[in-house]
Amino acid sequence: MALATWWASDAWSDLNPLPDFQARLAADDGQMAGINRISIAEVENRRQAGHRPYIGYMDGAPATYGWVATREASIGELKLAFSIHSENRYLWDFATLPAWQGRGLYPRLLQAIVRAEKAARFWILHAPENLPSGAGMQKAGFQPVGQLSFRRDNSLGLIPFDPPERASIGAELLGVALIDEGLSPCWRCIDQVVCTCQRDPDNCSCAVEIRSYPTTIPYVG
Repeated sequence: MALATWWASDAWSDLNPLPDFQARLAADDGQMAGINRISIAEVENRRQAGHRPYIGYMDGAPATYGWVATREASIGELKLAFSIHSENRYLWDFATLPAWQGRGLYPRLLQAIVRAEKAARFWILHAPENLPSGAGMQKAGFQPVGQLSFRRDNSLGLIPFDPPERASIGAELLGVALIDEGLSPCWRCIDQVVCTCQRDPDNCSCAVEIRSYPTTIPYVG
């Protein structure tokens, strides 16, 4: 999975304005539960754990959403849990409703959250096969800093992109090792039954399911 970040010292990425788009903290737990396809109890549990929900609206209708972790976070696909220092935010569980996909709402929601939260550093992950998600992050101004995956011994590691300084801070946040080699080619191999990566790393056939309403992997519209 690719780790990306935006820092308060970074320049804003220019996006064409969408006059009918607005984003704000979700105040209605029932509305958030409905568009997020989770229970109201789950929304309440997330809030109590320090997660803040945001909704992006088009013409007043909810169109896209995402969550901001402020104290702790977990990545179920990687069986990874970590604490978040006060100057950081971790962004997760984003989706754009089907009727509004393809209109560039995701990067605009990301920028709205960055402006509202006013933290020093923001972090987000996306699955490498979810190319629209990565593109949306970069449109919003987020910089990819490293590749997170399983090592051959099934532990986690982060291979940094150049320059490596931000990857080092990201690895510290996630509590994983910063390494330069030895990652499994596919990030979900540990949970797969049929995969050729151990025999043929350059032609991995790991089957990955992309869902329209994921739990932690952003799906971009």
